Parts: sequence; C-alpha cells; structure tokens
Amino acid sequence: MLRALALLTCLLPALSPASPEVGSLSGSAKLVNGGPGDQTDPHVSGALVAYTSESGGTSEIRYHDLASGTDQAIPNDGAFDFVSDISGSTVVFTRVNTSSAIFTYEVGTAQAPVELAPQAGSSRRAAVIGGRTVAWQDFGYTGSTLEPEIALFDLDQGTLTRLTDDRMLDRTPSVAPDGKTVVWAKCDAQGQHCDIWQARWAGNGFNSQALTGSEGEESQPDTNGDIVVYASTRMVDGVSDRDIYWKPVNGGTEQRLALPGLDANPSISGSLIAFERKDPAKGDFDIALYDLDTQTLYLLTKSAENENLNDLSVADDGTVRVVWTVAENGDFNVHSFTFKLPGNAPCEDVASAEPPRTAEAVCTQPGSTPLLAALEVARTTGQPNAVSLGFYGLGAGVLCVDNGYSGERATSGWVWLDGAEIVDPSSFKPTVSLVARDVTLDGNTWLAALISGNAGSSFRIRIYGTASQCDMTPPPVKGEERIPGEYVAPLSLEVGGVSSLTFVPQGETHGAGCSAGGTSMAAAGLALVALWLARPRHVSVRVSRKELRRSGRAL
Repeated sequence: MLRALALLTCLLPALSPASPEVGSLSGSAKLVNGGPGDQTDPHVSGALVAYTSESGGTSEIRYHDLASGTDQAIPNDGAFDFVSDISGSTVVFTRVNTSSAIFTYEVGTAQAPVELAPQAGSSRRAAVIGGRTVAWQDFGYTGSTLEPEIALFDLDQGTLTRLTDDRMLDRTPSVAPDGKTVVWAKCDAQGQHCDIWQARWAGNGFNSQALTGSEGEESQPDTNGDIVVYASTRMVDGVSDRDIYWKPVNGGTEQRLALPGLDANPSISGSLIAFERKDPAKGDFDIALYDLDTQTLYLLTKSAENENLNDLSVADDGTVRVVWTVAENGDFNVHSFTFKLPGNAPCEDVASAEPPRTAEAVCTQPGSTPLLAALEVARTTGQPNAVSLGFYGLGAGVLCVDNGYSGERATSGWVWLDGAEIVDPSSFKPTVSLVARDVTLDGNTWLAALISGNAGSSFRIRIYGTASQCDMTPPPVKGEERIPGEYVAPLSLEVGGVSSLTFVPQGETHGAGCSAGGTSMAAAGLALVALWLARPRHVSVRVSRKELRRSGRAL
C-alpha cells in the first residue's frame, strides 16, 4: 500500500557496478549508387532504399534492393521529383510540376505514381510515411512560407487531416512504423524557439502535445512509436553544445547522449539510433550508431569526407541496415552498412552443465558471479528515505538485500526494478538478515528503494548477473568489416510536464487545453521513485489560442 510521500533524498556511496562487456559489429559496407550527378537523402525500410537522384537539371526518385542489387527509377514524366521516404514497399515523395504535390508509389507493381489528396495549386513538401500514415508540410492552409502546417493522410481510409492550426512554423515531421505516432518540430516564424511536438492516435483522432519545453533548441525528431529522439542545442556548463536526446512518447525522463563535439539528425528503429557525429578531434561528420539496450556506441564511418542524411531499419529477423549520403569526387553518393547486432546468434554457455544455484547461494557466496550494481539506503529522521540507480543487465539475475548492512536491521522498506515491486515491507523483520530474489533483467534497468521505520536502520541491495562464457560477438565473416563498440551511459535529466491539444481526422477540434505534471527531481535519479511514490498530479488549465502562440518556449 503506497501513499503520496514527501521524499527526502539520501544518496549514499555504493559499490562500483561492473562495466558491461562491449562487443563489436560485423557487417558489409556497400555503395548503393555512385553514378553521375548527386545521389542523396536515402531512406530505408527492410532491404529497400529510396533516394533522390539529380543529374543534368533533372531529379527523380530511385529505389534500390540491398538484397538483390537491383536499382530502378520511379517514372516521373518529366516532372521534378525529390525528398522521398519509404515504409514497406510504399514510397512517398514530393513532385513539382504545375504545383508542389505529394505522390505515392508501390514498388513491385506496374502502376503509375498516385497523387494524394489532389488540390489545384497545392504547395506541399517533405512527405514521410509510417505504416499507412503519410505526413507532410503543407503551405496551402495559410498561404505563408513562414507558417506551414502539418497534414496527415490515411492511405487506407483516404482521409486528410490538418494536424496543426496555429501561427507557428511546423516542420520536419516523422511517423512511427505503425503510423500511430507523428512527431515534428514547432518553431516561431523566424525558425527559433523550437520544441518537439507529438501526436498519438487515440481511436477517433490524434492527441497532440508538446514533448519538450524551455530546455534548449530542439530539431530533427524521429520516433519508433515508444521513444522520440531528437537533436537539441543547450547550454552545458556555460558552453553551447548540440547532442542527441530522447524521451518516451508518454513523457517522463529525458536522456542525453553526452559526447564531445556536435551531434545531429538522429534516426531511430527498434532500440538503435543512427546520427551524424562531428568529433572535435577529427573535424568532419561521420555516421554513428547507439544501442539503447546495451548503451553501446559504434562509429560506422571514419572517412575524411562528410557523411550525413542517415536513416536505418531493423528487420524482424534482426538484420540492421543503415544508409547515408557522402560527398565523393565532386558529387554526392549513397552508401549502406548491413549487419546483425551482437548477441542475436545463439551461443552455448559452457557453464550450463553445472546445476543452477539458488538465489540465496549466489547472495551468500557469489564467487565469480558478476556484480552489476550495489546500492545502500539508510534511515534518518522525518520522511522515509529513497535512493535509485540506473545500470545495465540482461537476462537472469539475482537481487540480494543485506538487512542491517551498516546499522540496525530495517523493519520497513520497498525495492523496485523498473517500477515492479520486488521486495515489500513484509520481508523486512528484525530477525531477517538476507532477502534473495531471482529477477529478470531487460537491459537498461532502474533500481529504486525506500526505507522507513526506525532511524539508524539500513540495508544494502546487490544485483548479480549470471556468469556466462558465451562470446556475444559473432565470429568474423570473410569480406565483412569489424567495428568495435564503446560503452557510453546516457545522462538522465529532470522530468517535465507537457501540454496537449486534440484533433480528429476531419480537422474538427474537439477541445484545446494544457496540462502540466508536477514532479521535478535532481538528475541523481529519483524519477522512478517519484512516479511510484509521489504520484504527481496533473492540473488542467484552459488557454486561448492567442495565449498558446505567445507561450512559444525559448529553447
């Protein structure tokens, strides 16, 4: 039984957790198209790559099959086609002829490209697709190049939705693979004070809300439907820095990949983020890859040229394909890298022949079992004391609670892993010195604990992983390139509130309002405890459209 508590933070020194082993990637690099003219802006879905090809004043959209090597152009009848995206076998792109319109094309059919929601004199561009949802930047609603809106088109229903309706500059939309989440950047008319906004399908319309506030200048969002990733320029230790950030689509803890230099243009698929990285020691942009599950950073390119405009796709069988543009020999070409993540291949644990040890045996005699995390919590006076810690662990594990570790034995406490209650107050008794539990670790994990009862009582928590001799790096394959990984833990930032607006497919506004959530904690890591114990309240505030425009956040 949990009540809302005013938490008193008591962060105590803990044992240093073991650093996870980092493997490497083994994959194949490929030149997708290095022909005459510029080949640029590639996007990938499965084995299919769509990109823009410009030569001799003409521009067309081409698609390339990375598995078969075939490469074909989408018929354009002399029009100027550019800026494509792809989901499954469906390609969307902008076509400029007598107007600027959005077209779709089905790979593998003999059908001609089809214009979406035809409109005489339309001014549309920057089409993106996820599942059966297409989004684009539409200048026709306002007639102003400074106030474009985001429009959505449902390919199955044939319905057009005006997603935004304000005096702001809405740009760079992106759609999740299932088509149910759309993200974009919203800026003022000068292109400044930019925030990331998202819209999620709620059954009868899209609920829109601001995902970021006044933390920095955000841009270039992408989403896998669970997480929104974006670039943000912020003042860090008195210096302007541009890094990659991400946040769950339902709000919560924001995380930052704190790397020296400039990082931009993130793309996400599954648990992987690809982005452009400019190391200050190197001076040009390379394509980097970050695995959210293992907190591992890989540098896919190391050439002396600038690589940019990246995209990636994780297939159902675990195959990962990353594409990008690089300046070579006076023009631009498209390249790719295909691989499978370490650990996808089965391996045999040489220790598996030994009988499994009980949780109590691991806690009392861990031996060579790797220690992943340790955390101590001590009871002072006043409100109960809480601590939390982020760590990485995957697979079977053991949680040990050493009751009375540096004081009296606790009589009341809780322990959570990723919000799931593992140990409750009934386990804390004056006669109990050890509590042992078998647990399952899912990668990036939050350990949180709270102690109440007598002042001077304490307990320590230890998390052990399973001892395994498996080599998580697959053996090298002839002709493949080996890319080493580097363990980089992200920084967890404060939790902030968001505001919401609701729209329905026909564009009719059901309601407008803002809601703000009120828990803000130190970056030391009490966000999880607050969500479960403090249970922040959400206060609805009705605002006018004029006030909403005026409240554009300076980032």
